[in-house]
Amino acid sequence: MIDVPVLSIDVSKSKSVALIFKRYQEPLSKPFSFLHSPRDMSRLTEKLITLEFETGKRPHVVMEATGNYSKPIMAYFQDAGYKVVVLNPLQTHAEKKKSVRKIKTDPIDANRIAQVYYLNEFTVAKPVEDHILELQNLCRQYDGFNTLYTETQLRLRSVLDLLFPKFESVFSHLCSPTALRVLSSFPSPAAILSATRDQIMECLKPAKKSQRWNELKTDELILAAKESLPYNRAQQSNIRVLRMYIELLLSQQNILTDIRAQMVYWANFSPDYPLLRSIPGVGEATATTILAEIGDIKRFPSAKQWVAFAGVDPSVFESGKFKSSHNKISKRGSPFLRKAIYQATVAGISNRVGGPLNPTLSDFYLRKIDEGKAGKVAIIATTNKMLRMIYGILSSQQPFSTSK
Repeated sequence: MIDVPVLSIDVSKSKSVALIFKRYQEPLSKPFSFLHSPRDMSRLTEKLITLEFETGKRPHVVMEATGNYSKPIMAYFQDAGYKVVVLNPLQTHAEKKKSVRKIKTDPIDANRIAQVYYLNEFTVAKPVEDHILELQNLCRQYDGFNTLYTETQLRLRSVLDLLFPKFESVFSHLCSPTALRVLSSFPSPAAILSATRDQIMECLKPAKKSQRWNELKTDELILAAKESLPYNRAQQSNIRVLRMYIELLLSQQNILTDIRAQMVYWANFSPDYPLLRSIPGVGEATATTILAEIGDIKRFPSAKQWVAFAGVDPSVFESGKFKSSHNKISKRGSPFLRKAIYQATVAGISNRVGGPLNPTLSDFYLRKIDEGKAGKVAIIATTNKMLRMIYGILSSQQPFSTSK
């Protein structure tokens, strides 16, 4: 059992509850609240200095992970030189379930957090390198903006289905700069049919394609306009909304491009980035996200723990003599890492003109299919293979090779 004084904190948004322990089951005072302000944090530090003087031992600070709320407090105490332990809410929840009565108060939670810490062994949260923190923040913001971008595309398509149903068949990428520029200038079949060929081709010129391409696209736009059956009600308001979505999409594209450039900039501070990029199927966005979520591969003693952190390890269900053979993945750990690894795996097994992008992963995937595994099950198994591949590459500091 750990024999050190502990400051246990139940973190909330702007005000938290703390409880100071001299040792296990020996609180020095009743639970007290404090604001997340420099003044109150300074007073809390003074209490810890006094506690250290009285016990001769430097206190540990223990709290539950609460997303953004706990990060400033954790950083404050780390900068002050204290060892900080951040508990997984699942661990404190397990302790809560032991109680017969269902009680939920901040003081009780602060006490429970200390109990969990004293009765178990936990790793002290190490300060993360600045470039990894920058990268992690950028990657998560990129994921958020990308979600907004996808939602805006769907909304654009819903309006376009009313105004110009056949327009999307003309361009392979509806949200390409050329397609959006043409759509903004000619948002309806009537706008295309009332324009001259020269006006349409002038709108296509910034794409810097051949004259022949411009002529073919003009013919396709005119044909699409003739074959479209638009909704001829509330057209002016729909056109106005359509152009607003176009402006929003262009703005989001610029934001995503800027964030992605920053992601690559910070990723290049790590020697692990080129190692990740050496794996076929791992692109810029997935490599930076994987790196941001890993931090340092050495914090995972084994590949098994690394796989569990991604939440791709199988859950276990056994009761009596029953042992389930159809277990889903745990989906615990980092959802951002899980998403990036899955995308990299799908890219790796996808077929190209010259064959699969990553033959090692593709062969493994096909072998699982031959064993009778369903498609999704085979992909998850291959994702697990990708995680172990990454662990081996980063642990050995050797780039990908077909022999891995």
